[in-house]
Amino acid sequence: MQCRWRSIFFCIVRTATRRRSSTFAPVVLRPYQEHCLDACISALDSGSSRIGVSLPTGSGKTTVFISLLARLAPPAINLEATKSIIIVNSIELARQSAVQVARLFPNWSVEIEQGSKYKASGQADVYVYSSLSPDFKQPVSIGQ
Repeated sequence: MQCRWRSIFFCIVRTATRRRSSTFAPVVLRPYQEHCLDACISALDSGSSRIGVSLPTGSGKTTVFISLLARLAPPAINLEATKSIIIVNSIELARQSAVQVARLFPNWSVEIEQGSKYKASGQADVYVYSSLSPDFKQPVSIGQ
């Protein structure tokens, strides 16, 4: 299995990243998932801002990108930033991502935003936005 860069397969928009807590459940990743995470971090460190991972169905793409959130250093302009946004194209992927965040990192709060159907409070660590909802609105500010 191989990671490869594409324009965008899934989108991780960072408003913040690394949580400063060591109380989350340990995540044991497969070797190819670790390789993908290393490649993602290298790409981000070299200045890439949009990355994608292409893996077969059931190989753990959701686990990879959620684990990436825990490994990223906070942005230099705001070392106290603690929130992340995951943008997906269906409510099914939004639910899958939210469940996986809660399972992998139970000390993080996670909320789904999908137009009028699901409304995020603005208080979570991770927000999952389903972007293809007919009444989806681009978030202006999530808070810091």
